[in-house]
Amino acid sequence: MNMRRIRPEISSARAALRGAAVLFLFLAFAASAALAYDREETLQKRLPLQGAKRIIVTNSRGDVKVIGEKGRSDVFCEYTKSIRGRDQDEADRLFNLMDIEVARAGSDITISVRYPDRSDRDRNILAMLVQHYAGLSVDLNIAVPPEIGVEIVSASGDIELASMLGAAMITSASGDVEAVGVGDLKVDVSSGDLTVSEVSGKAVLSSSSGSIEAHAIKGALSVRSSSGEIILSGLAGDLAVETSSGDVAVDGVRSVDYSGTSGSARFTGVRGAVTAIATSGDIEVDATPELIANYEMRTSSGQVALTFERVLKGGFALKVRTTSGDISTTLPITVTKVGRHYLVGVVREGKSIVLLETASGDIDVSEPEE
Repeated sequence: MNMRRIRPEISSARAALRGAAVLFLFLAFAASAALAYDREETLQKRLPLQGAKRIIVTNSRGDVKVIGEKGRSDVFCEYTKSIRGRDQDEADRLFNLMDIEVARAGSDITISVRYPDRSDRDRNILAMLVQHYAGLSVDLNIAVPPEIGVEIVSASGDIELASMLGAAMITSASGDVEAVGVGDLKVDVSSGDLTVSEVSGKAVLSSSSGSIEAHAIKGALSVRSSSGEIILSGLAGDLAVETSSGDVAVDGVRSVDYSGTSGSARFTGVRGAVTAIATSGDIEVDATPELIANYEMRTSSGQVALTFERVLKGGFALKVRTTSGDISTTLPITVTKVGRHYLVGVVREGKSIVLLETASGDIDVSEPEE
């Protein structure tokens, strides 16, 4: 067998080149860090409304905070500019290129942050290697009349919205979002946690990656999550929730429409109907029905449990089936069909429908004694 021979002088030369490259990068980072210059300054602007009904805020890198203030008749914007440059002259030059821009179109006021583009930055090889200018940002703190509508668009940074009576829309690519005390609300987050409370209207919440918490929502609530935990409570209206991966916990809701791929789901204090379909995961419902309502709960792999904390008026027709698992009931039921893994019957007048199924798992259904 022929074996390739590596010439020692070539191997040594390559190793020396690699070592030199590593040393150069190390020195570049060290030198650049030593030369770095930081600058931060807070500025203010006031904008007259002039009949505006909505404010649109866009910021590609930095936090955004919008607060409704009772009695305010204008828009007050406080913004903090931050940058790290190679030296003071370079940092000052780029610092002066950052600012907020205001535009008016119809009944909208748009506040957007202008950042230096690549052509404005230092072409020095040392600066390009370490990417110091990735640290520039502008944080916005805006006060507005509470009745005005708000739209916020952010690429990177946290968002806070509070005390707003008008409709609000938030779109965030990366960063946490918090909204407290708002009217109708729509939020779409690509990566980050979402926390919402005290919504006087309806809410639509979506997150690709991150947890979702919502509390005290008066209107209908729609929640969609690709990956993350969902925690909801105090929902006066109906709930539609869809999740690909993550557990769901809901306490206090009218009706429920749930679709899950992977993760357990628990709903307590359910006052209306339930439709809950899962590919994998347990489904548990504690119901306090106010009127006649249907309950459909299905999962391919997991347990199904339905507990009536209050007797369902008019009774219900019951159908229970499990491919592999046990069935447990505490009901005044008239049985029409029964087997090891299925049960069909009628409870009282049978005016509602209860359908419970799982391919692999136990099923339990019960109600308090009359």
